[in-house]
Amino acid sequence: MIQYYFPYRNLIDENWDDVLKVFIPKIVSGDDELSYKLTLLELIGKISDTHANIWSREDTLSKFYGFKSVPIEIKIIDNQVVVTKIYDELDENIDIEPGDIITHINGEATEKMINEKIKYCPASNLPTKLRDVSRRLLRTNNDFLELTVQRDKSSNKIKTNCIDFGKIKYWENSTPSYKIIENNIGYIFPGNLKKGEIDSIMSVLANTKGLIIDFRCYPSDFIVFSLGKHLMPKPTEFVKFSVGSMVNPGEFTFTQPLLVGENRMDYYKNKIVIIINELTQSSAEYHTMAFCVAPNAIVLGSKTAGADGNVSTIIFPSNIRTMISGLGIYYPDGTETQRVGIIPDIEMKPTIKGIRNGEDELLNKAIEIIKQQK
Repeated sequence: MIQYYFPYRNLIDENWDDVLKVFIPKIVSGDDELSYKLTLLELIGKISDTHANIWSREDTLSKFYGFKSVPIEIKIIDNQVVVTKIYDELDENIDIEPGDIITHINGEATEKMINEKIKYCPASNLPTKLRDVSRRLLRTNNDFLELTVQRDKSSNKIKTNCIDFGKIKYWENSTPSYKIIENNIGYIFPGNLKKGEIDSIMSVLANTKGLIIDFRCYPSDFIVFSLGKHLMPKPTEFVKFSVGSMVNPGEFTFTQPLLVGENRMDYYKNKIVIIINELTQSSAEYHTMAFCVAPNAIVLGSKTAGADGNVSTIIFPSNIRTMISGLGIYYPDGTETQRVGIIPDIEMKPTIKGIRNGEDELLNKAIEIIKQQK
């Protein structure tokens, strides 16, 4: 599958034949289900594709990661494990706040834990690996964890309660699909779109002073063309594909560039700011490529997950399901997006100070950019 049907085999860091020579004996020598699956995770990670992971639902890896977790959200910022959100299920007597830094978990340095766990987090680039490993640092099979928490110059050991991992609402987001924010600025959150509502949204936002499209999410509806037609004055190239061959395995052929937009005078003419980060993956990256060619668009944030386009499924022995990126996705000039991700025009990441103050610094910056337009 990799040799003949992976469009990015040329981007693999190691010679693929050599990788197989190392991993086939490791798989054969595995003596239980867990060692087999962990070895597969390491192997999957060698192709550096965020689409590639073990996607099967099963208990073996869940037990290895931990069925429970402390009900807080953490992210790795400036090489530190930072608390970014507190969920309601955390005991109210536990003194943890957004902006706190976790230096140890049960006495083990978080830096050491990251280095041990990251090899089981396949992804296209380091920011996305850190995104995924941060979701596992607090997982456990115990009812409690002891966290060493640093706030300002003080450090405290705190015993925290743990709950079933599946009950923590990590992926719930109550942000509306659109709204008008300060100074008549339009805001679209594609993660909560209802199917087919983008035309009615743009009729509401058509006369706003600027538009923010927040792709720190996965779009719930495919709006490349339905929104794109509102943002362009004419059809504009934004992407081309490389497609594999069933007739001549291993051959990939470039398609002609694809166009987005229509000929229209009433397109959205004010500033458009597209916000991205490591959560911007696959379809969200593809949408960003389409919308950033709008005449007044600017991309703000940090490198995306670097796994654009569609997926192809592979089933390993024991019915273990994985996937690979099935099409090569490139800018019209042939520039790659795989592993690289979408590179912002203005690079910006959240800061510990901003998290501590409860600020969405990227959204604030987007508003500032729109206010500054002439």
